[in-house]
Amino acid sequence: MGYAEKFRRYLVEDGKSPSTITSYVGDVEGFLCYLEYKGGQFDGQLRRFYVTSYKQHLVFAFSLD
Repeated sequence: MGYAEKFRRYLVEDGKSPSTITSYVGDVEGFLCYLEYKGGQFDGQLRRFYVTSYKQHLVFAFSLD
């Protein structure tokens, strides 16, 4: 079971609404896809570099709209 699925199960158990679960899990899946695309691999530990790099990616991507 992957990290996104584990997170989804946690959110269900925590009583989050279906729309919240869909949104949060989608965000996690996007982050994991970004890391994979960049050649990184998520090992379960968030690192400042991963988060700031992904944030910059999102800011740039949304500035193109």
